[in-house]
Amino acid sequence: MVTFVDEYERQLDERGRIILPSKLRESVNNTVYITQSTSEKCLHLYTEEEWCKVAEKVNQLPTATDYNAAAFVRLFFGKATAVTVDKQGRIPIAKRLIDYAGLSKEVVLVGANTRLEIWDAAAWNEYQSKLSESIMMDGILKYNLNI
Repeated sequence: MVTFVDEYERQLDERGRIILPSKLRESVNNTVYITQSTSEKCLHLYTEEEWCKVAEKVNQLPTATDYNAAAFVRLFFGKATAVTVDKQGRIPIAKRLIDYAGLSKEVVLVGANTRLEIWDAAAWNEYQSKLSESIMMDGILKYNLNI
């Protein structure tokens, strides 16, 4: 299992590509999956291994009998794209995903455990500025993490 940590400032080139940092390239195979975040205006990047785990979880949803489950599956997978990491470590991002996340030239890759989040740099800075200083302790207590 790959665990993504840290923040990486990157630039989106004129063809809608970003370069993965070299230490992350070692963690991903040739194919990665990019989709819309389910909760923020950013993108989620999954390794092939992690994407398969997500797909297995989603396969358990009662899409034949639950309208919301079916709609979620359509949107989550329909908005996703599988891309190949090229020899220079570049990954292309579909224009519709760039538009969804409001990505400008300056982006930040944010490690989020089993995925990377791709944020517009200004949006990432704004998001962080709104967080409470106690959010980490609140999360540890709320979810009884004992770390």
